[in-house]
Amino acid sequence: MNAFTEFFMIPGIIDQEAILRFFDFVDPQATFSSAEFLDVSAPVSTAISMETLKLVVNGLLERYQTGLGLLDLENIVFFITFIRFIILAVKYNIKTSFYICCISCFAGVLWYSHFKDLRMFYGPMLSYNRFTAKLSADMRYEDYVRAGKKAYKYVGFLNKSPIIFLKSCLVYVSERNSYRIDPLSMFVANLPDAYKAQGSEIYYKVYNNILPKCWSFSTGFIGQLLPIMVYSTIVRVNKKYCPYLIRWHWTFIMISTCLEGETSRVLYRLYTYIHRVLIPTGRFSEAGFLQTIFTVVVGLQFFCLYLGMLHAVCGQYFYVPFITENTEIHIGKRPQNSIYSGGYTSWQESNARRLEIRTKYNIKFEFPRLWWGWFGKRLTSENIKEREYRDKRQNRIQKKRNKKFKKFIRKLKNWISRS
Repeated sequence: MNAFTEFFMIPGIIDQEAILRFFDFVDPQATFSSAEFLDVSAPVSTAISMETLKLVVNGLLERYQTGLGLLDLENIVFFITFIRFIILAVKYNIKTSFYICCISCFAGVLWYSHFKDLRMFYGPMLSYNRFTAKLSADMRYEDYVRAGKKAYKYVGFLNKSPIIFLKSCLVYVSERNSYRIDPLSMFVANLPDAYKAQGSEIYYKVYNNILPKCWSFSTGFIGQLLPIMVYSTIVRVNKKYCPYLIRWHWTFIMISTCLEGETSRVLYRLYTYIHRVLIPTGRFSEAGFLQTIFTVVVGLQFFCLYLGMLHAVCGQYFYVPFITENTEIHIGKRPQNSIYSGGYTSWQESNARRLEIRTKYNIKFEFPRLWWGWFGKRLTSENIKEREYRDKRQNRIQKKRNKKFKKFIRKLKNWISRS
């Protein structure tokens, strides 16, 4: 009996029930085995078959029909990292594998944190899409937990950390036994009676208006500036200590955030128009049509983020026109002589050939190539060459032009014959 069979608690065999227990799915035989007319001491054992695969697929579809949650994303990141660690340890050694997997795992965590940031952009719109409903629910639960911890943080702060006590004294009103004990209140209490009224007015104005506004402004400003400061310090200033894979994905996220911010603003205006104009006036057909539009856009955007996180965890790159090019303008091309720099960037290696083809055929503008193979690698370096690809595309364009021209000549002949 090996460890795998011991995990399933089955002596020497693995049946359908063991597979379902491993995935934590409902056993279809559980209802019958617990019935009164069956002997529960004799459990039902079913051999593995195509029906087992069907039950597993149905269970996965039922479990993830509302999309992936935060815990699912974490499991994906660490599971892929663990599998890559084993494969790379066999290929190189444990130390090298550990370094490579730490780099790719950190890049995946960057995308994971970007999921949370994007949820702040879209807010309640994510709950309308089944692809993002579970993520939205997990984020709301996390907000509730964070709000509860924040509320509990200042309960009994006088007997806790001196840092919390200092913050409460300088920002909020601190009381003990109905007496205010912050420094300014002590100063006002010791003022002469002639100046105590004026001092109390200034005191309440400072603690009720000035200090809370200053604190909220400073924390909000630092919160907005901190990600850029951390990015600049790690990726730009100390780039020789930061692996290329992390710099590439981090810069890609920073650039794509600019476009995502504008997209989210447009969709939020659409969402506001639906709920404040169309639905109150009874224009439900238009509201349903526009809601379908922003639901599809949000779903496609999050699907692209899933692919981006998958590439990062696997130590790979991908090509998106305009964004990838601007990313590589900032950080340069991938080092070819390092095993820590990640996978394939075929678009970088074919720039010279593309320039040669554009010069030879006098091509002033060409639509960016969208597909560079799985994980940025062409199917084969010998089978699909850049020159052949460009020649084939030029032939297709020329055939379409000839077809349109022949169609125009045909219509012209028909018009002349009718006249």
